[in-house]
Amino acid sequence: MRTIAGLVTFSFALLATQQSAAETPLVNLTSSSVIGEQSSEVTFYAMGDVPYAPNEDLILPKQIEELPLDGRFLIHLGDIKSGASPCAEEVYIKVSSMLRKAKSPTFIIPGDNEWNDCTSPNVAWKYWMKHFHNFDKNWEYDFEVKRQKARNENFSFRLHRVLFVGINLVGGRVHDEAEWKIRHAQNVAWLTQVLKANQGAHQAIVLFGHAHPIVKHNDFFTPFVDLVEKEKLPVLYLHGDGHKWIKDKPFGTELITRVQVDQGGLAPPLKITVKPALKDPFVFDRRLSPAQKQVLPR
Repeated sequence: MRTIAGLVTFSFALLATQQSAAETPLVNLTSSSVIGEQSSEVTFYAMGDVPYAPNEDLILPKQIEELPLDGRFLIHLGDIKSGASPCAEEVYIKVSSMLRKAKSPTFIIPGDNEWNDCTSPNVAWKYWMKHFHNFDKNWEYDFEVKRQKARNENFSFRLHRVLFVGINLVGGRVHDEAEWKIRHAQNVAWLTQVLKANQGAHQAIVLFGHAHPIVKHNDFFTPFVDLVEKEKLPVLYLHGDGHKWIKDKPFGTELITRVQVDQGGLAPPLKITVKPALKDPFVFDRRLSPAQKQVLPR
């Protein structure tokens, strides 16, 4: 778990990365998503921090099997294992196999437990790339996903007038200060490019990351807030990492809603519906059982 610390505002020199024209993250819309058409809502599901314990090796496949079909996609927000368990390749194989059984296209972003908190982060990253690289390509779907050349795990796509962006933003220990700084700058560069390429084509933005925002992420979140205030559009920052439900606005602007999902072994995947025509477009359904409502935070 993490504790929120106040975000420290400071100037940030953006590390600009040159990217090819083929990488431009403007997606082709489906026939039902033509620009100028009346806005339509988008529903998807999100989970994170699962499976941690042996019983969750049973819970996760059941959650995937029972996932409703009204979602356009599913996203795992990172941490495919507990922090205390070994970063053995068998774990990556196991979770990859579980998620591949989802009926909806499934995306995943890295968590600290399977990467930077491992004893050998470089080896762990090779496992992650081997088993989760371009994971969504295991499904066929009717929208186009673009990926950042510098960081292939960063992606973007647009459904109707909702822009979705995934980035490698992990919690845990700073395993390499230089890597941490470069990656955060690349995340800012990717988000900047995606917003520019989709300018005028979206009414709401959903950003996927793993990390609970604290001071060591300020070199991403400070420019992130600046970008949002220039866009003047509602944004959802959706993440895992902290294991307990949080819905608030901790960034000093009413434009950004932050949601931290429940730990996946304790609650079902979160249902999110985005209604881009509304001023407050994000609708959440935790889908909790009566028993879960008694023990989980509101």
